[in-house]
Amino acid sequence: MEPDSNAMLDVQTLEQWNQARRRAFYQRLWRGLGLTRQPVDLLAFDEVQTKLRLNQNAYRGLQQVPLAQIVGSVGRYHDFTRSFLPLVENDKYRWQRIAQLQTQTGLPPIELYKVGEAYFVKDGNHRVSVARQYGAKTIEAYVWEYETPVGGMSADPDLDELIVKAEYRQFLDTTRLDVLRPEQRIVLTEPGRYPDLELEIELYRQNLGQIDGDEYSLENAVTAWYDMVYTLAVDTINESGVLKQFPGRTEADLYAWTSRHRRELADRYGGKVSVRDAVAQIAEGQRRPGPVERIVQSASQAVSDFVQSLTGDRESAPSVPEMPLAPGPVVPLGKLLTQLRDTTPELAYEEQRGDEWRAWRQMLRAKVWDLLGLRYEYAGSVPVEIVDRAVVSGVERTKIWLTAADGLRLPAYVLRPAEVGGLLPALLVYPGHGTIRQTSGLENSRQHANALTLAQAGYLVITVEARGFGQLDQDDHVVLDNVARLMGRTWLGITLDDGLRALDYVQSLPDVDSTRLGVTGLGLGGGMALYTAALDERVRAVVIENYLGGGIDPVIVRGHGCDFVPGLLRYAQLSDIARLIVPRPALYVYPGNFPTTPTARAWFDGMRPSYEGFRCPDRTNFIEHEDGETFRCSDAQAWFNRWLVEEEDTNMLLWEPSA
Repeated sequence: MEPDSNAMLDVQTLEQWNQARRRAFYQRLWRGLGLTRQPVDLLAFDEVQTKLRLNQNAYRGLQQVPLAQIVGSVGRYHDFTRSFLPLVENDKYRWQRIAQLQTQTGLPPIELYKVGEAYFVKDGNHRVSVARQYGAKTIEAYVWEYETPVGGMSADPDLDELIVKAEYRQFLDTTRLDVLRPEQRIVLTEPGRYPDLELEIELYRQNLGQIDGDEYSLENAVTAWYDMVYTLAVDTINESGVLKQFPGRTEADLYAWTSRHRRELADRYGGKVSVRDAVAQIAEGQRRPGPVERIVQSASQAVSDFVQSLTGDRESAPSVPEMPLAPGPVVPLGKLLTQLRDTTPELAYEEQRGDEWRAWRQMLRAKVWDLLGLRYEYAGSVPVEIVDRAVVSGVERTKIWLTAADGLRLPAYVLRPAEVGGLLPALLVYPGHGTIRQTSGLENSRQHANALTLAQAGYLVITVEARGFGQLDQDDHVVLDNVARLMGRTWLGITLDDGLRALDYVQSLPDVDSTRLGVTGLGLGGGMALYTAALDERVRAVVIENYLGGGIDPVIVRGHGCDFVPGLLRYAQLSDIARLIVPRPALYVYPGNFPTTPTARAWFDGMRPSYEGFRCPDRTNFIEHEDGETFRCSDAQAWFNRWLVEEEDTNMLLWEPSA
């Protein structure tokens, strides 16, 4: 090749390298900011081999392998993204040499391990990277295939799939169901479900032993469960046709969901609930997206199509983050947002002190009370019916029906440590977009059994079902909110009424120290905790987890409006609501890798000077964590211990320190 041709080839391969490095940067940026859910990292074959216990492989010869199905590497998984974009700058010259080789003579075959439909590079990572950058769809490879009784992996696996496969491997090792019933096909798609089945089989074994008066072997229990319980239930599920409503899910998924919900349905309707009835209830609950969801989906797709049209490369363009774009003032929403941002709230905080601050606080509380449509009045005696009582994990869990101010009976759990005497500090735990079965530890969820855990830590805890959820889900809470607004009320205000009523009940209990009350919640429940603490000074400490309300910025923080207070921004910002808690202790806990995290941090930083102005900066904090959308029980417990247990006189938390 002539010198000019070599120089031209160097320029071309350098441009391809630079382009690949830029794409790698943007892919990792989107993922790091939480703006895309698509996996970016290559899978490590060693980890897959360990979790799936891969031992023997078989040589499958020389094949053309789809590049999109190569998702991991034996040793270089830190050097490339999932789409094999290069991450190491020092690889530039080696990458360019291979790119030149592709242009001149073509690439030699690589070596791959195959697990299910996924491939892992044993040798040839840079060749895969170059081939993908130059637009190839397949690559020639020598293939060794690992077989596993759990069915391998899909062509584009994620961490959840790997966890599920590992749990399946453990499930089969424990039950030997693949040996006892070789025809079994219990394929689940969600982590945590195989351990649930193991527990179900163990309970079934114990029940069989009680019925027969003799101990059942695990092997006999497994086969009896599979033949008499699982198979019959799956037949019912398949006959119902309900699987069509759950694309991408399996009959085993439906079985697991049905088993999980049958007890809840039994609590709701009384007596035992058949598999057929449970399946019918699940099918009825499956609905198409609501209007707001459809609008958001359409907007996200439109943004994606627009960006892809600019790149001219639909397949290789990075995933577009589902982030809202602020519309200009030439469209209706943009006009409203312009007017909103030009509005000065009438009761905004202006660094008032002393009597002026107390007067401002009183006026804003009264206004928020009115905007929410609150009708709460203190009830010295709250009618309560005790339904059930049990001791679980060192906690006495009492189910009650608490009568709301409007006469509606609200399911609730009261949890108190079983062996702790004396007066107890008490907490109200809001389930938010969850149920009291989740907060009380009867169902696994992102709530992390927060009510149960805090009771184990020495607190009396009450958690009340929110209207529109759990046993009160006959109508969705958004529907309830729409109807309430017709009467000048809000779902949020009614739910806060219920929470304040629960505090009345707790305060009246003989084993509760009524001067040591706290409130907490996750997500929407965190928002309810914020409003409760802002409006009721019986609350001496609050922990607000994973909440960022639409009142902060309705463009960045979009939702269906269940926590929007009508007319609020005419009078105050959400930060002013938080200032109503000052000087009482308030902890804010938020995920550190969400797209909205910078907004949450900036919002807190803008509010924090109120505590500094009152010379009590230690009474507030903002904790970022990496646990996603889950409740951090340890943070809540430490905060409440500091301010409700270690503090000798919680009345001092109400005093306004001198300015």
